[in-house]
Amino acid sequence: MIKLIPTQELQLGMYIHKLGVFWIKHPLISNRMLLTDSRQITAIAECGIGQVWVDMAKSVVPKQAAAVTDPAAAPAVPPPGSFLSEVAHAQRICQQGTSQIKAMFGEARLGKTVDVQSTLSLVEEITGSVDRHPSALINVARLKDHDDYTYLHSVAVCALMIGLGRRLQLDDHGVRLAGLGGLLHDLGKAHVALEILNKPGKLTDEEFSAMKRHPLMGAEMLFKAGASDEVIDIALHHHEKVDGSGYPYGLKGNQISDFARMAAVCDVYDAVTSNRPYRDGWNPADAMHRMANWGGHFDKAMFYAFVKSVGIYPVGSLVRLSSGRVAMVVEAGNKSLLHPKVHVFWSLQTGQPLPVEPLDLADGFSCDSIISPEDMAHWKHINFNQVWMV
Repeated sequence: MIKLIPTQELQLGMYIHKLGVFWIKHPLISNRMLLTDSRQITAIAECGIGQVWVDMAKSVVPKQAAAVTDPAAAPAVPPPGSFLSEVAHAQRICQQGTSQIKAMFGEARLGKTVDVQSTLSLVEEITGSVDRHPSALINVARLKDHDDYTYLHSVAVCALMIGLGRRLQLDDHGVRLAGLGGLLHDLGKAHVALEILNKPGKLTDEEFSAMKRHPLMGAEMLFKAGASDEVIDIALHHHEKVDGSGYPYGLKGNQISDFARMAAVCDVYDAVTSNRPYRDGWNPADAMHRMANWGGHFDKAMFYAFVKSVGIYPVGSLVRLSSGRVAMVVEAGNKSLLHPKVHVFWSLQTGQPLPVEPLDLADGFSCDSIISPEDMAHWKHINFNQVWMV
């Protein structure tokens, strides 16, 4: 229930639905936020705002407000479920998400105002899946085909943002904002010509200039749609780099928000690990290694938090084991980033496939260990869907 409330009646724990003052820049307030500090209420009053819209459904009762102010309070996360059942659920979410984002892009191409609120249920679905099994949806989303790449990329970045938000211990509202921003970060591509968007090769300088306009166009569409400042910020700044070499504004260091820094890492990681018509995706472990060496591209602290959220050997990586076998990483280890769960599928001694065998490298009874990542390019003849789904 949305209520219009005089500023003097605001209380801690209330959720501001809209201030209607996008042009005001203040470190303590934004168009949508949960009131967790009395200084926020003071700042609203000092800006001359007499009344605000409050979402009572998202507000917390006074006795709960103290818990919201505690930065150490961990967000509620549901218990993990069956991994294989989550993979099946993740496939349904990806199909639903692809259809929904494709429809939104279609409306945007027609010049219609996009309905941001309609995507909230999808963000909730993705959040639930990531909370139950972080690796399931992310790996399913990596299996993109050419036609649906842009739309499924949006779903994948949403999932990666949610996982990173959990690692950074954002509250539930912050996690969902990160997810929504990830889902809509590339909305501006709706106004990029399809022949450029789907070109199976390197873009010309002119084409790349057209592509580089998508953050500005996306931010404009989201502003018109009434999206939160955080979601607009992600769309506008996810291609900025900490050394100032990004676009559209060449922002540096602390000029880039935490949400935009999160999006920069998640966006690039999914892009480089996805197969495209003109190149094969990188092995996720190799992607981590390469991205770590891109000095000035990412915020270092944010990148290492991302590594912890997806693992040193991310889901989908191929690894060589000390037993002379090759395996695919299917789940991060519960005890150690160095000991994930894998599906063994190949014998290097015989050069022949093996019956796919699930193996937990953290199991005390396992004598196997990872000795190196494998180059995905050497294994194009393998049906990884079959390896994954065992």
